[in-house]
Amino acid sequence: MKALTRKTRIKLPPERSAPDISPDIPNLTATDDILMGPEVVVRDCIVENVVAHDCSLKSVILERCILRRVSFAQSRIASLSLKDVRLVECDFANAEANALKAVRVEFLNCRLTGFRAVEAEGKDLLISEGDAGYSQFRFGTFKTSEFNACNLGEADFHGSDLRGAILKGCELKNVDMTEAKLSGTDFRGSSVEGLAVHAADLKGAIVDPAQAMIFAELMGLKIC
Repeated sequence: MKALTRKTRIKLPPERSAPDISPDIPNLTATDDILMGPEVVVRDCIVENVVAHDCSLKSVILERCILRRVSFAQSRIASLSLKDVRLVECDFANAEANALKAVRVEFLNCRLTGFRAVEAEGKDLLISEGDAGYSQFRFGTFKTSEFNACNLGEADFHGSDLRGAILKGCELKNVDMTEAKLSGTDFRGSSVEGLAVHAADLKGAIVDPAQAMIFAELMGLKIC
């Protein structure tokens, strides 16, 4: 009689939806004034090479648009709403965005070093490449979101909801994920040495064999 075998199937996170942006949107001919406030609204266009750093903005709304090499570095944004937006090589270093809401948004090779967005609400969010070290996303929500090949070293995700998120090829050294919700979070391919997380937080997380060896110490396991 042949022995019965049962294959363990990993339930993969749902796929992220890309931004819904028309391929025919025009380039906006603008100066730096386009992003000066206190309230900024940009829709259905491409904005390139604009600097709005070290500003204090009451509200920024971006919808169905593409931003290339736009800088909000060191700015303070009281309310930031992004929907169907692609940001390429943009700069949010040491910026602060309260009440951040991002739906179908892509940050591609952007500088997010020290970016502060506590209690952010993200859905279908992609942060790919670039530097997001020392960023602060504590108590945020990230539904069907992806972090791809980016530096997240020293970032703060304490208490965040990362269920179903994908972190692939990321640097997670000294990242704080204590008390985060990580069921279904896919860590495979990322560097998790130095990741601050409680054993209970990892229940249901998806890891590769090398990561399992590292996390085993958190669980008090001895692997001989």
